[in-house]
Amino acid sequence: MKTRYNKLALALATLLGTALPTAAQQADSQEQEETQAKGQDVEKIQVRGLRSSISESLFQKQNADSVVDLIIADDIGKFPDENLAEALQRIPGITITRNGGEGQNILVRGLGDGYNITTLNGRKLASDNAGRDFNYDTIASELVNVLEVYKSPEARLIEGGIGAIVNIQTRKPLDLEGFTLRASTKGIYESRTEDINPHGSFIIGDKNQDETFGILFSGAYSKKTLREDEYSAGGFFDPDEGWDEDSAGVPVDVNGNGVIDANETFASKIPSYMYFTNAQDTRERLGATLAIQWRPGDEWDINFDALYSRYNTDGHRYQIGFVNYDESWTPGTPVFTDASFDDQGRVVAMTQTGNTMVELLNLTEPRKTDTYQLAFNSRWQASDALTVVADIATSKAKNENAGDNRFVVARGFIDSIRIDHDTGNMLPDVSLSPGLTADQPYGAHYSRNTGVGVEDKIDDAKLFAEYRLDDSIINRIEFGASYLKQSKTRDEYSSRNPSMFSRGGFYLNRDGYAFDNSSVFTTGDFELFRIPQSVFRPANFDNFLDGEKSKTPDPWPSFDYDALLDFYRGINADAANDYIIASKSKAGSYTIEEEVKTAYVQVFLEDELFELPYKLNLGLRASQTQTHSIGSVYRLDLIELDEQGKPLNNGWDTPVDVNYSADYSNVLPSMNFKLSLTDELLFRVSAAQVISRPSLNDLRPWRSVNFTSLENGLPTINMGDPASTPEEANQADITLEWYFGDSSALSGGIFVKDIQSFLEDQKAPLEVDGISYYGNRPVKSQYGASIKGVELSYQQSLEEWLPEPFNGLGMQFNYTYVDSSYDDPARKEQGLPFRGMSKNSYNAVLYYEQYGVQARIAYNWRSKYMNEPEAWGGPEWISDYGQWDASFSYDFNDNFSVFAEASNLTNERYWAYTKVEDQISYLSRFGRQIAVGVRASF
Repeated sequence: MKTRYNKLALALATLLGTALPTAAQQADSQEQEETQAKGQDVEKIQVRGLRSSISESLFQKQNADSVVDLIIADDIGKFPDENLAEALQRIPGITITRNGGEGQNILVRGLGDGYNITTLNGRKLASDNAGRDFNYDTIASELVNVLEVYKSPEARLIEGGIGAIVNIQTRKPLDLEGFTLRASTKGIYESRTEDINPHGSFIIGDKNQDETFGILFSGAYSKKTLREDEYSAGGFFDPDEGWDEDSAGVPVDVNGNGVIDANETFASKIPSYMYFTNAQDTRERLGATLAIQWRPGDEWDINFDALYSRYNTDGHRYQIGFVNYDESWTPGTPVFTDASFDDQGRVVAMTQTGNTMVELLNLTEPRKTDTYQLAFNSRWQASDALTVVADIATSKAKNENAGDNRFVVARGFIDSIRIDHDTGNMLPDVSLSPGLTADQPYGAHYSRNTGVGVEDKIDDAKLFAEYRLDDSIINRIEFGASYLKQSKTRDEYSSRNPSMFSRGGFYLNRDGYAFDNSSVFTTGDFELFRIPQSVFRPANFDNFLDGEKSKTPDPWPSFDYDALLDFYRGINADAANDYIIASKSKAGSYTIEEEVKTAYVQVFLEDELFELPYKLNLGLRASQTQTHSIGSVYRLDLIELDEQGKPLNNGWDTPVDVNYSADYSNVLPSMNFKLSLTDELLFRVSAAQVISRPSLNDLRPWRSVNFTSLENGLPTINMGDPASTPEEANQADITLEWYFGDSSALSGGIFVKDIQSFLEDQKAPLEVDGISYYGNRPVKSQYGASIKGVELSYQQSLEEWLPEPFNGLGMQFNYTYVDSSYDDPARKEQGLPFRGMSKNSYNAVLYYEQYGVQARIAYNWRSKYMNEPEAWGGPEWISDYGQWDASFSYDFNDNFSVFAEASNLTNERYWAYTKVEDQISYLSRFGRQIAVGVRASF
């Protein structure tokens, strides 16, 4: 095809930066044109190496019908990043959340938690997450071939994501070159635990000589021991709010008279409470895939594929904490003296003495997850024009937790706490005198066992077809129907009274339990059961918060939970079993079922506009959704109030089973337009209507009332709404993409999402069954919001620019700007962005590939984002965060290579602040990870 230029093409090319030289692809232009003519049937290429991976991802992006970004494995069983979430963050517009330093969930253009859909080979994948989000740490990256992120929808793609659709692709055996056996093993060193743990993977596959039948099997195993050191705090004085009963302030006895006078409560840089936490987590992952492919004739392509993943963590957290103000639950009134003030009049240093209490806490939050998917796909080429595909799949994910979470608190007592926040360091110097050890006395206070077991089951069936037309402006028509049923069960477990053994037997006496009080001791105003020394274990860590210059408390002891439970049972076994051991909460457990019936059609047009070739995809997707909210609720209709406004004990609080049904329908149009300004320069415009379904928390059949703590003079009620309907939005993308080399491209785009309204909790007076409450329930808000942004991406191979050996160099860079604004005037006045949305983010990668050497260094950065708009003292912000990662490998020959990988090279801190940057509310260090290993292929 002759390359055509006109004024429009030249103008757009100038905007993109045509001063950069073009590494022409004249030899590939005809091949690309033929491939584009076949729509989605993009040629499968064996990818080996960084540059080849980049080249193939750009090729597929260029030939896609919609706005999509891709990451492709460097080689069979070799993904650029070990973690799928951390691989996805290299894509423009994607940021991630971390768990213990590792990526777990994603946000696309600032939207996460229920705004994105994840599929496996085009099929919705069950998740162990209790909501609609997907945990990307459950799947080993070695099992994955391609990650696709669809930012503009097509009618053929599943609905439900205002953010994006992420599709995880695994390999097909007939795409292999022949018999394939690849294996790798490595040892992973974690700098804070100083442990080395194993990681191994393999993939084996083959096909017959006729290339009509193939089998592929892959597996991966890894184990890690991670450690994270944390500081957390809250309660800062907000001068914009002024002084009221909820204001955070520090009482300091300035005049030394032994009491806190009316004018001796001050604003403080020192927070109202502080916690220091050592988190230790052993994470074990096992995964496997199986793919069987059969082509009995030219007309048929039959596939079976399966995925299994097991991911277990133990999630231990060892913590100490104390408060810097007087509370009802502290033993008497602490005395705060020796205060220093800064030039803003804030307390920056002080000493706490007299009834000084430090709490010792153990928290455990394990995950025991299993995920699988089984799928069958049959493709029939009925004629040269008609292709019919049938696809069925079933998927299940489970997180077993029947009350396995622990939250245990013991109270220790010391002479004094000295806090100095005037050192110039980010964190205050904190000295406990004496430090906490396993040998000193501790009083029993709080032992809460909780858990949420999750089981997610998805059945998915599709029938769709493609009809091609010759000699017509309409190139092809795609149409189809699908049925998807998802059932997610959430079983909640909790202790009935975690404080049963607090206050030296107060609750045991109240509830009529006999007990031995010989272990009760008195301190300050409190009586407590003294916990035996045999329950405690010495500190199992050192070098706390290594990397920070501030002084922190010496390492502290931990509990043996089973020994503590035995101690409680020695006091009274029935009380321990009835109130401490977790039991299932019927009112907190529920199942949400969704049945979605969908039909779609999309038409592909090809022609010329101003003598420039274009492709236009017009689609319409209609869905009908029926929901069932199954659970148990209290009989609020039975409530009768006494003279004090309290409910009579007539059985109203015995849960009864309910099943609420609701339905809604959506018709979602989409348009994707692609104009070829030259063979290498593309202009795209996309627009669509999209939805995100209500959170499962909103759909639950839940009604909880409280007649003790009143709000606005009324008892409170918290409710779900099983009739909730999706959030809706209109969105558009405009992009300009220049593909000027096999591994080189420059692109830019703008996007906008106009969210019509939010489904969010609303507090207001509410009448239920004749009783007035102050209610909290999900409702569609009156106002919506808009998200606008820019994405820029530059990828450059220097293969044709530099002489050897430097021609192995290449680079990747992308930048994203996202801004949000609410329509609600009150929120507009606050000027706060969406929660979790960073306004700026970028990725930079420098790589080298030559003479068997592969080297890659990457930096990822995101700007600050708002975490909690109503924290104590003002909005809480997570500060900007950047991380360096690197990898290196050397191929001795075609069959054997060695490699090294490192993440968080500079041991970056992750931190947050409340309103102003010197009011630190959170800071953590999670160390470096370094891996060394070998790969072999046969």
